[in-house]
Amino acid sequence: MDEALRRIEEAHRTKSTFLDLSDLGLDSLPPDLFELTHLTSLDLAGNKLTDLPADMAELQSLSDLTLNGNPLGKVPTAVAALEDLIDLGINGCGIMALPDWMARLSRLSALWMQENGLVEVPAWIDSLKGLTHLDMRGNRLHTLPASFARLRQLLRLRLTLNRFTEVPAPIFALPNLSTLEVDENYLDTVPDDISRLTRLVELSVQKNQIRYLPGSLADLRHLEYLEVAGNPLVSPPPEIAVGGSKSIIEFLKARRAGVEPMWASKVLVVGEGGVGKTSLVKALAGTEYDHNEPSTHGIRIEHLDLPHPTRPGVEMQLNAWDFGGQEIYHATHQFFLSNRSLFLLVWNARHGWEQGRLRYWLDIIKARAPESPVILVVTHAEDRPVDFPLDDLKREYPQIVISTAVDNRTRQGIDALRDTITEQAAKLPLMGAEWPKTWLKAAGTLWDCEVNRVAPDDMWQMMSDAGVEDPVQQRYIAKALHELGDILYYSEDPELCDTVILQPEWVNSYISKVLDSPEVEASQGLLTRTHLRELWRGLDRGTSDHFLSMMDKYDLSYRVDGRPDDVSLVVERLSWNPPAYQDLWRGMAGRQEIRVLYRLNTMPPGIPTWFIARSHRFSISMHWRTGAVLKHGDHLALVRADAHRKTVELTVRGPSPAAFFSILDDGLNRTLDRFPGLEIRREVPCRCDGECTELFNYDNLSKRLTKIPPKYTIECHRSGDDVDIRSLLLGLAPSSRDVTVMSLDQIDRRLIRIESKVDENAEYNQRMFMRLQHIAQTQQETRCPSVFALVQLKKRNFELHLYCEEPGAWHRLPEPEGVYAIKQPYEWVRKFGPHLQRVLKVLKYTAPLAGPVLGITVDQLSQQLKADCDLMKELVSRAPETFRTEAHAGDDIPSVRAEHDADFRALEAMLLELDEKRVWGGLSRTTTPEGLTLYLCSEHRKAY
Repeated sequence: MDEALRRIEEAHRTKSTFLDLSDLGLDSLPPDLFELTHLTSLDLAGNKLTDLPADMAELQSLSDLTLNGNPLGKVPTAVAALEDLIDLGINGCGIMALPDWMARLSRLSALWMQENGLVEVPAWIDSLKGLTHLDMRGNRLHTLPASFARLRQLLRLRLTLNRFTEVPAPIFALPNLSTLEVDENYLDTVPDDISRLTRLVELSVQKNQIRYLPGSLADLRHLEYLEVAGNPLVSPPPEIAVGGSKSIIEFLKARRAGVEPMWASKVLVVGEGGVGKTSLVKALAGTEYDHNEPSTHGIRIEHLDLPHPTRPGVEMQLNAWDFGGQEIYHATHQFFLSNRSLFLLVWNARHGWEQGRLRYWLDIIKARAPESPVILVVTHAEDRPVDFPLDDLKREYPQIVISTAVDNRTRQGIDALRDTITEQAAKLPLMGAEWPKTWLKAAGTLWDCEVNRVAPDDMWQMMSDAGVEDPVQQRYIAKALHELGDILYYSEDPELCDTVILQPEWVNSYISKVLDSPEVEASQGLLTRTHLRELWRGLDRGTSDHFLSMMDKYDLSYRVDGRPDDVSLVVERLSWNPPAYQDLWRGMAGRQEIRVLYRLNTMPPGIPTWFIARSHRFSISMHWRTGAVLKHGDHLALVRADAHRKTVELTVRGPSPAAFFSILDDGLNRTLDRFPGLEIRREVPCRCDGECTELFNYDNLSKRLTKIPPKYTIECHRSGDDVDIRSLLLGLAPSSRDVTVMSLDQIDRRLIRIESKVDENAEYNQRMFMRLQHIAQTQQETRCPSVFALVQLKKRNFELHLYCEEPGAWHRLPEPEGVYAIKQPYEWVRKFGPHLQRVLKVLKYTAPLAGPVLGITVDQLSQQLKADCDLMKELVSRAPETFRTEAHAGDDIPSVRAEHDADFRALEAMLLELDEKRVWGGLSRTTTPEGLTLYLCSEHRKAY
């Protein structure tokens, strides 16, 4: 109460028209308040008020009243006397109904009614004829009265988190509506009547059940922001929707011109070698049986034409991918096992189901394509009974739809299998998807192309000539054809994006030659340029380099630096026996150590060899088929996989292992993420003493840290000691799987609480900052830098300085590169103040670099960093008082740094005002092998 009285006295003395009494714990209002008859704006939010006194009538000049977060239970009657109110905020006050007397508040322009218990909007709502802003998010509304249509001045309407099953019809009669937000309701459609809102600028229908967007949206000439994320969209496809409003509208226009169903999909034939997969595919295609059928090396693709089971005259085309079953090919297959396909898992009845490794293959399918149906096919049945635990397998793997027996030689069971494939193929997600006719024409130009590869620019031109000019639609067509297996195009990989492979089996045949090479096997994975020319005789140098880059992309190999004979290491041909690494590893005993066990439900092919290839920049040539020793600065890491126990163990030792561990942990998680259905449990060893064998579940530890208040310790069941959770989780960043079940705020709290243990570890802090930025942008690519300093030079001169984002080596660029004059600094602080504060915190602990960068000496870099920190600290600390007066009502200000895609778009937009050509001072957008997107200077980019 003392603070309230002080503020009231201050307002009385200065004749201020605004008074902030929010969050003071008031359960009643001081009588002195009602003497401030000059007040026009009063903020009482976040107190304990249950009602307002009749004396409120004294404040007749009030136009703005905020009561948010008080336990009122109803709109206070005293408000009725304030007939000049323009803005009324009563969010989160437990109000179940709006009283009739509110109809007298005829001057009301903005009404904020979020998170109450409203079940209906009263019919008198049209009495508020001047209403321009109405926010009723988080209530229990399911309809609007017909009188709502008479709110002719309404500009912004927010109805998120209610119970609407359709967009209420009265809304379509609002001629001036510019913003409509109906997120997180139960909508399954957007009606064509939406086109009546001719002034609509922003429409948000996120997180509903909408599958189809109407073409009438394309008629809204002023529509700039169309937010549809979180819906099970079929038309437009989700990939088009992610491209933004313009791409959606362009798709809707193309759809209007005519659509045709795309009757094509993919069937994948997998199983051990020698079980008859190739003979099965040929039998399904009607080809004669060959007793001397050679073994498949890599992949063969056969086209199957099948009649649709319920649509007469419709023929479905299946691309049947026949995979070589030898163990060495398993790692290459993973990149073609897509989740929109049908699987035939083939095994030989003569060998038995256990030798056919059904559980192994079912685990791989479940991990890589968890939603795809599986048909079990038993070959060589020859009228003999087939005995295997089908019921048990169906319980364990619900993807199994049926098991059938065939004989490829006699064709017994082949016709029945074709019928089953036909029935299941008709249900596949891509089968029958509606494509605009221009899309099919564009795809046809690629299907009919007779060359094996083309440049992307040529592909885009071919699509443009076919009538598809929108780049987002072009990329979608390319991606869909890539998933169907018709082409190979890695648009996001800087080394592979310059070529489109139009015949995927062509490139796979060449890669198989490397894997099959006896010389490569004998040399334990070493592949020289000389031997590569022999294996790939006839290929030009450019194509050969591209195929080798594809092997690197697949993590099947990597280039070995410093070798005069231009050597690559093929990791699937590494020796099974480890080199003598034990003495080196034991020499690090006694140093700080971080160790984590990854327990899997199956050990997929490519683990850990893909990870070894991904982490090759840390290689010291100590690697084998199931493990490696890696080095970074003064730190060593040991990774070991145990296929029998289905575990991967990662350990890092050194003076400060958190940063190196976080890099490797990210890389290993990114490798495991290739298998979306893989079950992963991370277990963290106890550190109560050197001999303790207790293992803590990572998820449980993480949840304890995110609680409010957090739990910082956990009891070791073996010793009974309390163990510090922050020390246990040091270096362990949330994986992409964690992101799906944890909010950004929870992840942020967890990281911040761990950071308190390593405030002065610059590389760790900078890496975690970039990791959090990456998590926050899961719905869009990182398209602009996010590390910068905002400083004041002279009285009214401000500059923005971009930084290289290499973790552990953040630094300013050599002037004048990356330096921009800022005309409205407090606009930046107002919108991105929390982001700047976090940048400042991380910059503060940046250690001096080991050497000069881009010609700038270490001393100069350190002086620049200190100056930027001091100036930005002064600006941020001074900002709240200054920017409060510059904020305008209704502005969308991010609540916490950039938490959502929209916030990052806002950051990008403001940076583009400074650098419309995206030069960014020479910083290059770089994606690390661990999946972080960084903007790096030319010197630091070399490392990647």
